[in-house]
Amino acid sequence: MNIQEATELLNSLLSQTDKKSEKKVYTCFIRTLSSLTEKDLTESQSLLINEKLAALNLMVPTENRKKHYSKKLSEFKEFLKNEFSFTTEKYYTEIGMAYGISVGTAIGLSLGVAIDPVLGTSLGLSIGIGIGMVFGMMYGARQDADAKRHGTVI
Repeated sequence: MNIQEATELLNSLLSQTDKKSEKKVYTCFIRTLSSLTEKDLTESQSLLINEKLAALNLMVPTENRKKHYSKKLSEFKEFLKNEFSFTTEKYYTEIGMAYGISVGTAIGLSLGVAIDPVLGTSLGLSIGIGIGMVFGMMYGARQDADAKRHGTVI
């Protein structure tokens, strides 16, 4: 199965459903595939992508289509990340924000307890989460800008 056939299949599934959550999965899958067609892929890269699409068995009928295609989309994105270093837009920002929140929580809580065990806990926690999230988002945005500059964003 190539990119064009997969896009046509997903477009037909999109037109058949009325469920908003299913439409969201199909639209995201179609957007990923269309961004791949805009990339300047080599013949070997195109062949690998086509083989992966064939291995995903997208044409197999399932009872829970949303779950099935959501799982296949995640698997396909993971393949693109591991094989070609392609990431989605704001990928690093989301990861940086998560790491920033966790590190900021730990630092803010420890500093807050050291200053005042009662009031410092809540104050340190809230300030630590906020500052950690901001620094994580800044770092992630810089990584996303680098990925966009290198052309690895799909």
